[in-house]
Amino acid sequence: MYCNYFGLSESPFSIAPNPRYLFMSDQHQEALAHLLYGISIDGGFVLLTGEVGTGKTTVARQLLEQLSDQSSDVALILNPRLTVPELLETISDELGIDRSSERLTVKSQVDAIYAELLNRYAQGRKTVLLIDEAQQLSVELLEQVRLLTNLETSEHKLLNVILVGQPELLEMLAREDLRQLSQRITARFHLGPLSAQDLPLYMQHRLSVAGLNRPVFPEPVLKQLYRLSAGVPRLINLISDRALLGTYVQKQNEVTPETLKKAAAEVLGDELPLTLPAGQSKRVILAAAVVIGLMAWGTGFALSVLFQQGSVSDLSASVRSLFDDTVDEAQAEPAVVEATPVARERPITLDQLPATAAGVPATADASVVPEAMVNTSPLSDISLASLQLLQSEPAGVAQTKPSGSDVSAAAEVIWPEQQDRDLALVKAYRRLFSLWGIEYDPRQQPVVCDFAAFHDLACLTLNGDLELLKQIDRPVVARIGHDGRTYEALILSLDENLARIYLSGTELQLPTEDLESGWLGEFTLLWRPPPGYVAPIWPGAYGDEVAWLDKQLARISKQVLTTEPRKAYGPGLIALVRDFQAGHGLNVDGVAGPRTLIQMNNAALDDQPRLAGEGR
Repeated sequence: MYCNYFGLSESPFSIAPNPRYLFMSDQHQEALAHLLYGISIDGGFVLLTGEVGTGKTTVARQLLEQLSDQSSDVALILNPRLTVPELLETISDELGIDRSSERLTVKSQVDAIYAELLNRYAQGRKTVLLIDEAQQLSVELLEQVRLLTNLETSEHKLLNVILVGQPELLEMLAREDLRQLSQRITARFHLGPLSAQDLPLYMQHRLSVAGLNRPVFPEPVLKQLYRLSAGVPRLINLISDRALLGTYVQKQNEVTPETLKKAAAEVLGDELPLTLPAGQSKRVILAAAVVIGLMAWGTGFALSVLFQQGSVSDLSASVRSLFDDTVDEAQAEPAVVEATPVARERPITLDQLPATAAGVPATADASVVPEAMVNTSPLSDISLASLQLLQSEPAGVAQTKPSGSDVSAAAEVIWPEQQDRDLALVKAYRRLFSLWGIEYDPRQQPVVCDFAAFHDLACLTLNGDLELLKQIDRPVVARIGHDGRTYEALILSLDENLARIYLSGTELQLPTEDLESGWLGEFTLLWRPPPGYVAPIWPGAYGDEVAWLDKQLARISKQVLTTEPRKAYGPGLIALVRDFQAGHGLNVDGVAGPRTLIQMNNAALDDQPRLAGEGR
């Protein structure tokens, strides 16, 4: 309706996956490169995931256009809610296999597909199976697709599979019974929303393709559009389309903020904005939960103190005194309680189950970094309003007291009271930063992981047993159970017999078996990522983090690079990473994720805190 009015040849904001309108942002270019790289490898799976409306299908269609000019044949499945026989029938139809004279059993269909793949391979053609909305696949179907990738000659796989789906697909692939499939993924990419910097270019691109080369969305409107859509391309398109219609009805030349707001209300209803950029929503929810909890705690504590002290001024003095006490702990050596180690009666079973987030599967050695481990706010003046944040105030930073694994005196371990677990958690993180030679003040930077990033460190949360902890060899903050209670603790050192932990300003030495009996699985550590590192280094990556990878592997093998380090993560470097992973008990997938990079830091003997007592 508005196209003639604005001089457009067609609607620029259709949500149909038209490759002509594909805006190749940096992440979309990288996604396409990952898909092309994955197809170039014989066999295996390529994974493209992203939230609803981020452009997954459009990227896949762009891939199909590129493959049409090459010696590749594509079988496309758009509706994967099928049975196994129906899936095989659909693949056969896509490949043009005649099934009229055959009794349609699973075996006969697989045999026919195998024969067709061999025929195409003999003609020098590559066959690709692309499944859109792959999060709809059942476990049975995913296993059948994996079995199809077993079709091969003596030298080459005959089928490449591209799975395109929403983040739920990552959760499915993290299942124990699908680990064989996950290990066959040779390239993967997760599409996020557009950045605020990309939005003006995105709008200009779509309007230009539709034939309009003048701006109709002023800069303030674009900023408002980004806030309302959270950078999700589908929402941008829907809101923009409705805004152009409203502008046409009003006979205006540009979209106004009021028109855009009305358009968003029609598209999104009462939820403005509907969503938040990746990661931000988690932080907001976590922060809100923490604030609500702290407010409730603060209110109860304030009322009790007011009842006893009788005035707000007395309350402020009491709180200041308590906070001053925690600061004084920085000057004191922690108490060390020793106990006789108890011999182990059974070995620990390795259970490497890394926690997943931001869309990266556990099986890819790319455990996610949480948005924030602790949420606090600066404490400028003690008052009723700031009382809710008291439990996030820092504990003292005590220096590590050296100790070996031998215990000279037998004593019962006395676990200190930990009435305020949030305060104990901040103390644990403050002590952890001190091991890295960094003084952490949560009043200046309340978000632990943001503070870590400022100091070129990163947070990593994993789930596993003590054997995994020993393999990673880093001090960790963990929640430990003991005598029906849970404690926020810092694990300072660990060996076969003895563990040294830090609890609310007190160091305990206890038998490793005692720590194991109260171990709850999840723990968080700090590690030093390569320069420029923002995500696991997948095959096909390019940049400074890849150059770091090349130099670090040379250091580990005690070699001297005679040329500039490689910045492209290609087959040669991938093979070296796979060899390293195989030699260090890691998932051999060629993806340089946090666990692989931490092990490289260990192997290179970098000066970093260790559970084994080495490093800083």
